[in-house]
Amino acid sequence: MSFISTFALICPQTVLSAQNQNPNLDTKWKLYSLTKDDQKQTGLKTNILVGLMLTPKNGWYTYSHNPGKLGQPTTLKVTLTPDNTILPAIYLPGKLKDDPFNKGKKVATYSGPTPILVPVPASLKSFTLKAKLSLLMCSKTACQPFRTDLSFFGMAVSPDKLPQASLQPWWPEFVKMRKGAKTIKISLKDIASKVEGKNAEKATKSQPQKTAPPVQDVTGSKTDSAFSFDSLKPRSFTPGLEVTDLTTAILFGLLAGFLLNFMPCVLPVISLKLSTLLAGAGHESAEEQKRGFREHNIFFALGILLYFGVLSGILGMTGMAWGQIFQKPPVVIGLTGVVFALSLSLFGLFNLPIVDLKLGSDNSGPRRQALFTGILATLLATPCSGPFLGGVLGWAMVQQHYVISSVFLSVGAGMALPYILMAIFPALATKFPKPGAWTIWIERAAGFFLAGTCIYLFSILPEDMYIPTLIFLWFTSVGAWMWGLSAGADKKSVMYLLRIGALAICIGAGFWAATPQERTAHWIGFEQQDFTARLGKEAMLVEFTADWCPSCKVLKQTVLTPANLNRWQEKYNLTFIKVDLTAPDKVADEFLRALGSRSIPLAAIFKPGDDSSSPTVIRDLYTTGQMDEALSQTLK
Repeated sequence: MSFISTFALICPQTVLSAQNQNPNLDTKWKLYSLTKDDQKQTGLKTNILVGLMLTPKNGWYTYSHNPGKLGQPTTLKVTLTPDNTILPAIYLPGKLKDDPFNKGKKVATYSGPTPILVPVPASLKSFTLKAKLSLLMCSKTACQPFRTDLSFFGMAVSPDKLPQASLQPWWPEFVKMRKGAKTIKISLKDIASKVEGKNAEKATKSQPQKTAPPVQDVTGSKTDSAFSFDSLKPRSFTPGLEVTDLTTAILFGLLAGFLLNFMPCVLPVISLKLSTLLAGAGHESAEEQKRGFREHNIFFALGILLYFGVLSGILGMTGMAWGQIFQKPPVVIGLTGVVFALSLSLFGLFNLPIVDLKLGSDNSGPRRQALFTGILATLLATPCSGPFLGGVLGWAMVQQHYVISSVFLSVGAGMALPYILMAIFPALATKFPKPGAWTIWIERAAGFFLAGTCIYLFSILPEDMYIPTLIFLWFTSVGAWMWGLSAGADKKSVMYLLRIGALAICIGAGFWAATPQERTAHWIGFEQQDFTARLGKEAMLVEFTADWCPSCKVLKQTVLTPANLNRWQEKYNLTFIKVDLTAPDKVADEFLRALGSRSIPLAAIFKPGDDSSSPTVIRDLYTTGQMDEALSQTLK
């Protein structure tokens, strides 16, 4: 279940939504089937059609692929991995509208749900698409360029089970656009692909070259030749250490995996590996000590190999880079919560049901404990592996699936080697001291190490997710405390109720923290000169706030929410100005007193025109309904 959850986070069946990066655009992959009649109508010789659905929101729009003389075209470059096969993208023409930035001009735009369609080879039942989307998002007042990398993984695709393309609302427009177009036959033989090794020269001739814009000299004239990234011929500083074949990659993988155990940045993981050294030390007889020591190390090593095996399958199918899972904030937030819970367990707040790091011999399910401890230790070491694995994985990740799997398993075998050796020589267990009062200090030290790991994981996250993550960790501590209480419950029903409640709190807080916050209209910091220039010309909502004001924070979460601010800006064309009183500011204090107040929170609504010097003022706490009514009365 842990790997299924991780796979769902890393590789969803739909595209990685651009909502995580742009709150005004949703993207989603769709699969459609083409019947024989559909193929005749459109000139497409394939029965599978992939569509990337673009859905602008909040009154924004994007230019079409052929917007006219004005505007930046929307483009989608799609490749089929791992062979980097280039697939064609088919764009709908878009709808004409008045260009708000050039009066009297028309531009073709995508303002509603619009698909970019990509026919794929019918022979493929499972495939992975990597795409680069580039467009210009515009509103009535501003434009923002937007680029993102998207991915799609389809498994066991059956055209018979897909929705029919001809039943979609965009189909008539698509058929009309395709009339008279050239027939496109989509098959792997007809599409240029990138070939490695001996076939590279042949592939270069057949594959369309992506070139950058012509380089201009100082006089502004274009040079005769255009620069192409494909023309680069890098030379390695250490050619003898370059990986060029599977045998070399496996040997380097074994060495790199072994060295992973001793890297300084893996120091916090030592707290997990201590369990392998002291496993079985609490048993009375020497035979029991050897058996427990051997068993723990075997399952710890299996955990490492299982992690690398599953990860190689995920990376091979999705084309993701090594360590790319740490680019996804939900994964980092979830891992931070797990590590934080581990540190709390080592301070005695509660016992984890799956990974109990306490050094005694009474842990439930010792094999399961060892297996999951090995998985977790390897996961935490992943972002620290670059210096040793860069060259090996750089070569392996562009090879076939079996090569990727072989190299990853060799890395896992190298990392698991010390534990395999300890399992072969279980007599080492008798050399370690038995657990006693001293182990409590070891556990506390390991807890501090894991808390330090939380700080490292926290530093990976975007700044706007710091506060949600801290709130999530606070709820995690509450859930851990509830789980600890359940251990002393008199009735099983009470125990189950407490544990279900603890899990619900942690999971709910985790989903809330990982959900990207909706961006709102831009708040402008108060400057007297700027405010004076806007007064009478613009409708303004001025909010007085401070970091030390708890009521102000309540209003931010209940009334001044992203949804409300976006709605008010669209309806009244408001300019939002924030007066920050966190630190002493004489001008801001004078402004507050001029509005007849000595306390915050306070909001003032300024209307354009002659009455701009008579703003409507709302004091202290207020509701969304009250703000709606005040805006309506002031700006009607």
